[in-house]
Amino acid sequence: MKHIRLFSLTVLVLVLMSMLMGTAAASSMPSFWQGDDDATVTIPREEYESLLKYQKLEILHELLDIYYYEELDDEALLDGAAAGLMQGVGDLYTFYYTKEDMEAFNEESEGEYAGIGCQLIADPTDEAITVTRVFKGSPAEEAGVRAGDKIVYVNDVYCSAYEMDDAVDVMRGEPGTSVKITVVRGLETMDFDVERKIININYVEHRILDGNIGYVMVYDFLGDAYDGFARAVEEFKAANVSGMIIDLRNNGGGFLSASVDMADLILPEGTVVSTKDNTGYEEKLTIDGEYYDVPMVVLVNGYSASASEILTGAIRDYDAGVIVGTKTFGKGIVQTVIEFPDGTGAQITIARYYTPSGECIHEVGIEPDVVVELDEEAVTLYGINNLPLEHDAQLQKAIELLTTGQVQ
Repeated sequence: MKHIRLFSLTVLVLVLMSMLMGTAAASSMPSFWQGDDDATVTIPREEYESLLKYQKLEILHELLDIYYYEELDDEALLDGAAAGLMQGVGDLYTFYYTKEDMEAFNEESEGEYAGIGCQLIADPTDEAITVTRVFKGSPAEEAGVRAGDKIVYVNDVYCSAYEMDDAVDVMRGEPGTSVKITVVRGLETMDFDVERKIININYVEHRILDGNIGYVMVYDFLGDAYDGFARAVEEFKAANVSGMIIDLRNNGGGFLSASVDMADLILPEGTVVSTKDNTGYEEKLTIDGEYYDVPMVVLVNGYSASASEILTGAIRDYDAGVIVGTKTFGKGIVQTVIEFPDGTGAQITIARYYTPSGECIHEVGIEPDVVVELDEEAVTLYGINNLPLEHDAQLQKAIELLTTGQVQ
């Protein structure tokens, strides 16, 4: 239940932090800033200038230590300073993980955690926390939470997209306990008391539709998503399906490697995606020439983002399928997750990515080949992931395109 994500790698690093403070303070400083002796330490100018830049943090810590009226928790202070530093970048996808956050991220990536069973997105368009998926059989589904709901309060505390990590921390917790969720649905504001339980996430579901059409929904590019997608492809091959529908609606992304590996199963040899960092270094991620060649339709919407857009953009650029639905989210940047030895971590945006044709879709999105809107009342009533076929105009259009031979 984190931000929409695109992770290129997870790195474990060992950081050695050395705080070297000079004794030369401004004459206007209180006397406690003066050194106890005249010892001099020689360091490179670059390091000295860096120390001066961050001296304010040390001064603030000293002021708190001397004047604050209660005992300080140094670990909490350091967590807060680290979180503030990352937040200062002004990027929704660059942030700090406390130990608890890091544990939650690892649990979700592996497919099991204790919580209410929602997939969320921090939407910069309205700065709201939006539910993009409610897991089947989850406490959130049982309580009545639906995809598309905007979470505005958790336990009566207001939360915007910028407080989503805090909101997620509260929604997770001891199985058997409850949390109050307040959502906006259309013009209504609704409260739900949701019991926390162990959530086992299924990232991929598939079946064969009438007309011998393979249908696979990829909820996220995390956990066992690649394995689930590979199983679907193998079953479709064995059944000799006439076409395949890949449903990426409300899929907020995940691991870059998973999207490339999935593309390897269904696209010809070539580049799936390229990335470019702040030095201009470009990396191309390529696949081989062995693939499952079948007519394809890809379903997308405004919450198809990141890794979803990588796969969609590659299918589009290789002219390997037809894109149906509405314009995608437009997240064309890459993050890396760094985990520190003490259990904390950081997520940092490190690059832009480009589709095989060289397009960067960041804050632009991908326009579908066939635009099909959904009945908003039906989406509100059922949720995007539970729409009956008679109310799912986008899925109907995909089936029509395949059964009438309009997709080759």
